[in-house]
Amino acid sequence: MNTSNLLALRFSRLWFFAGMAIVAAVVTACLVPSHVLPTVGVSDKIEHSVAFFTLAIWFAGLLPRRDYVFLFLAMIALGGGIEVAQSLMGLGREADIWDLVADAKGACAGVALALTPLGRWPALLEGLLVQRIA
Repeated sequence: MNTSNLLALRFSRLWFFAGMAIVAAVVTACLVPSHVLPTVGVSDKIEHSVAFFTLAIWFAGLLPRRDYVFLFLAMIALGGGIEVAQSLMGLGREADIWDLVADAKGACAGVALALTPLGRWPALLEGLLVQRIA
């Protein structure tokens, strides 16, 4: 794996692979038949926004700010790919442009939060871990 675009973090590979596990969980949750999933009691648009917010803030913490536009575009591509897959699978899921809008809103909020000091969450967390170990 080429990690040259990731920030210089002590555990950059761990953060990256944990992020990929989150991606896999989001994609799986979006593609399995809806009756398999537990009912959360909120709108599925909120679920989409929260999922893509989480993905965006996670990966924004690993990337330099100059790559945030590409991150946002990747989130939109992922959301669009999920919607296309839902329309083709025939497992009771339907493509919905409003799901993609919710994905975009969540990704936008995640990238916006990443522009604050909280966007450096992995470095902050690693600093806390190193202090506790030392």
